[in-house]
Amino acid sequence: MATQDRVSLPLGFDIPDGWVPVEPASVGAEGAVFVAVRSGTDEEFTPNITLSVGQRPDQAQITDIADEAVERLGRSMAALEVVRRKVIGTGVAPGVTQVLRLRTGEGQDLVQTQVQLTVPGATPAERLILEIACTATPEAARGLGDDFRRFVGSVHVRRDFTADEGEDS
Repeated sequence: MATQDRVSLPLGFDIPDGWVPVEPASVGAEGAVFVAVRSGTDEEFTPNITLSVGQRPDQAQITDIADEAVERLGRSMAALEVVRRKVIGTGVAPGVTQVLRLRTGEGQDLVQTQVQLTVPGATPAERLILEIACTATPEAARGLGDDFRRFVGSVHVRRDFTADEGEDS
């Protein structure tokens, strides 16, 4: 997102069983604050969950932010289709879930489920957007939905931190 800057936010979340945290840069996800990969898969593509946090001081609607995420991802894919989208949350903290069908430049088919969530700030200029995504082959994606829902449902802003603590729990 052109108007989104990466920020540090004290987040807590539960990593589902079978998922292993990795350094985002080690898997080419430099913009993410957290990445986990599914261990024990024999597929050519390793399923992953990514979490990014960005500040959005503009007045963009959450659906516009979701469109921007699709456009940004589409630049690196041979094909991209939005299969399903649903607005969630409340007026103060809206969100969007969307399922995308992807084809890489190498011809590999993938499915990515994205969730954009608003974290309201003290002022509108301090609004943050969490972007959480799970990417897998279509076959693997069918069996990972529960893990992803559990992960998304567990994400929260931690209140029990000091200024020198890290970003995740």
